[in-house]
Amino acid sequence: MYGIIYKAIEEYILDNFSAEVLYKVKSKSANAIDFSNIDQPYNDAALYNLAKILSEYVSTDINIILFNFGEYLIKVTHKKYPDIMEGRGNNLIDYLINLPNFHNRIMLIYPELTPPEFRISNLEEKSMLFHYFSKTNAMREFVRGYLNGLMKAFNADLLIEFAYSKHENNFEDVFKISW
Repeated sequence: MYGIIYKAIEEYILDNFSAEVLYKVKSKSANAIDFSNIDQPYNDAALYNLAKILSEYVSTDINIILFNFGEYLIKVTHKKYPDIMEGRGNNLIDYLINLPNFHNRIMLIYPELTPPEFRISNLEEKSMLFHYFSKTNAMREFVRGYLNGLMKAFNADLLIEFAYSKHENNFEDVFKISW
C-alpha cells in the first residue's frame, strides 16, 4: 500500500490515542517517515518498528497494535482511496485473487517499493490458502487485521484461520480462508 499505510497508522494513532502519542512515535522512529506522503516507499520492517514503538509507549501488546494497523489500513484505503479498493475486484474473493497481480503492477510504477508478496493457492469452491511473504518476521497479526479489515469493507462473512508459517529465505504466513 506504499505510503498509504503511514497515513493509516497516523489516523489510527490520532483516533485511538493523541497527537502527543503520534509525535512521540515519530520522534522515536529510526526512519524518517513523512506520514502525509502517500508516495513514500514502505516496507514491513518500518511498519513493525512503528508498531513496536507504539506498543511500548502505550503499554499494549505489539500483536494487538499490528492487527489494528492492518485493519486501519483497509479502513483508510476504503474511505479515502476507493479507486484502489475497487480496482482489485467487486467482492472479497476477487480482491484477494487479484491482490498479487496488483502489487506486481504497482512495483512497475514505484520501483523503490519493497512490498510483501502475496500468493493464492489451493483455490477451491469454498476455500483458498492466502500466503503472505515478507523479509520481516512477526507480521502475522498485521495480515490477520488486514484480512479482517477487508471483510468489513466488503461486508463479507468469511472464516479466516491461521494455517502455518514457514521461515526459509523469507518469512511466510499462510491463512486458510473459507466462505
